Amino acid sequence: MAVFHSSESDNNFEIGEYQQFPKSEHEDAATERTEKQKLRHLSVILLSFGLLCVLQVILNISLRLALSEPTDKGETEEDSCPQSWLMFGSSCYYISSQRRSWDDSRQDCVQRYADLAIISSKQEQAFLTGLTMAAWVGMTDRAVEGTWIWVDGTPVNKDGLQWANGQPDGAFGGEDCGELRTMINFIGLNDYNCSTRNQWICEKTLWQL
Repeated sequence: MAVFHSSESDNNFEIGEYQQFPKSEHEDAATERTEKQKLRHLSVILLSFGLLCVLQVILNISLRLALSEPTDKGETEEDSCPQSWLMFGSSCYYISSQRRSWDDSRQDCVQRYADLAIISSKQEQAFLTGLTMAAWVGMTDRAVEGTWIWVDGTPVNKDGLQWANGQPDGAFGGEDCGELRTMINFIGLNDYNCSTRNQWICEKTLWQL
């Protein structure tokens, strides 16, 4: 240690070496806990990121397999619906974006080598329900009022399919054509005036392609 004497005063100044005091055990423990918490959080983040990567890979593989597998037994790449047509079972369905009368709608389907959709089961009806709010399907009672038949001549199974509430009712002086409705509290088959402009659903089977 060096001692300096001032010539103008009796003050003495002592300069010594800086002494660093050791940290207390409490401070060391707190620092160690903070470091462990940081490492624990980092480990959790890295583990979560790794799991997300694995899940993404699994999802991508599942989607590719689903898209590459046939949608029905026996279906091949050749046995698929044309572009913009939907497949259910062995049939392809076209949902129009335009609106026409029942007869004009059917003519459009014929030009597409199809016909207005014939609904044979509740499963098929469930598939078509919701594709549009209202669309013509291939049923009519023009020949005999109250006797509904499909465009292929087979009778409509009124008990096996879902009709909208209170339908068919033959309102407004005659509703001889059938449509499929998807509206709140009004879902199912409905009889409607054939001249009304509606969307429509065409159907053709895979062996018609």
